[in-house]
Amino acid sequence: MTNAKTPEAEKAVRKVVNRRVREGSMRRSEANRLVRDGLPIILSGFAEARIKGKPEAAITADLEAALAEAKQRQATARTAFRRRMALLDVSTAEFAIAAWEGVRRDLAAHLATNS
Repeated sequence: MTNAKTPEAEKAVRKVVNRRVREGSMRRSEANRLVRDGLPIILSGFAEARIKGKPEAAITADLEAALAEAKQRQATARTAFRRRMALLDVSTAEFAIAAWEGVRRDLAAHLATNS
């Protein structure tokens, strides 16, 4: 596992990237690199937001808004390049949402076993 302290987050993002690999929009090597390199970055971003006092609901709302915007860009993309870029934006937003949901499950499990 990439980060033993967040197994649910890793499991969740792997589901997202595995779906993209099955669809053919991402190669296995890209998926592995995204999980290895991207997950720690996004987890750091979540931690920083929470340390600065951003509520969980606000983080969730921001992530959902980013996904909606990416899907809108994807729907209106006219060229192959724009469609590919929009697909990357959608994938990134889905990855972030999956990681956030996984982090919340990891935290709930931690609190349940340590309270």
